[in-house]
Amino acid sequence: MSNEFGESVRKESTRLKESGMDANQIAGVLVKNDKAGANYGIGIILDEKGKPAASSSTLVNFAKKEIEASLEGEYKNSNAILESVKKAVLAWQRIPEALAPKFKLLLPSDAGSGSLQTALQAALLLNQGVTALGIEELGWPAYKALAKVARVGVKEFSQGSVIDEKNILPVYQAGPMNTTGFVQNLATLSSRAKTASKNGTWVVLDRAYSGFEFARELNTSSYDDVMRKSFELQIKPFLDANTPFLMAVSPTKAFVTFALRPCGFLLVFNPDSSKDKEVTAILNTVIRARGSSFEHVVTRAFAKAMVNDRAGLEREHQAALGRLAAVEKQWKTLAQGTPLEAQFSERYAGLFRNPKVKEEGPVNIYNEHIYPVFSDGRCRLNVTGLPFDGELAKKHVTVFSQYCV
Repeated sequence: MSNEFGESVRKESTRLKESGMDANQIAGVLVKNDKAGANYGIGIILDEKGKPAASSSTLVNFAKKEIEASLEGEYKNSNAILESVKKAVLAWQRIPEALAPKFKLLLPSDAGSGSLQTALQAALLLNQGVTALGIEELGWPAYKALAKVARVGVKEFSQGSVIDEKNILPVYQAGPMNTTGFVQNLATLSSRAKTASKNGTWVVLDRAYSGFEFARELNTSSYDDVMRKSFELQIKPFLDANTPFLMAVSPTKAFVTFALRPCGFLLVFNPDSSKDKEVTAILNTVIRARGSSFEHVVTRAFAKAMVNDRAGLEREHQAALGRLAAVEKQWKTLAQGTPLEAQFSERYAGLFRNPKVKEEGPVNIYNEHIYPVFSDGRCRLNVTGLPFDGELAKKHVTVFSQYCV
């Protein structure tokens, strides 16, 4: 079979890389150039037809009302309802209400990315002497860019590591590993929490995929059960150990708000009341420096949606998890007996998988009009890119399993 088409795409990929584009950008450009292309490289939730899932109707409705209420030429923000927003976010995350006094909530702009950047800025002020971010291998690529902007180094640790080094700020993903989908076990998370608590170290928790690690259990469990299990695995160990943390919670993938890009939620847990004034002052400084005290209209709308219609947002979150659960089941069936089978065991979950790819893999996968993200010898694919059509889905899985290991 001729792979002339795949080779032409690979050459274009090389040209785009030489122009300065990163792997994610390259995947986006390539698929847009191919009308028959199947998009596995995009970082959003796709429906059964391979199209982006519809935006949150709950947030759209609140945004429309907020725009109508914004005719006055003055600054507006959510300060008056911030305590109510905090209670709503804690409830969504299934964090016990009794712990609310130990939490502070910030609403950084730029969704989850802005929330994480704000968390890192605050953590660097709270952890004096930090010289580098401690991150896991194959983690979110933007960590390195954020570290560079903050003028600190980066030290990578193997997946599952407990970061226990002086002057290293631990940054852990509180959900399925971004890029790989790997889910850490409770013993590792408890060890991370206890180690940081012992050292008096603030940690940053990156929570982009609330509940995604248990999406497959929606077939037998309720949405509330899924969210509670996610809390117990990812957050509770740090609360039990009294570990101070800054948890950047992204609403984007949970509530399907990609096009709207509302604020992120930054939950700050400070178990030491004697440091409350210091922590508050640092958080106020950071949020002022970011300009997030002057809120975008969608941020205000989102804050009101959380307070007044959290149930509507949670229904949309449940629908997103339901789509993921259905497609994970489809992958598990089709990948059985192939090199990809392990990628759909209970140790993996969420939107992405990132197996190694054979040297000849990119050309041959491109040749089938399939577009994942190729980087550093790996093939990152968005599992919701799998089409509903059974024969086409089987063909795609066969192609990936032939060239990925």
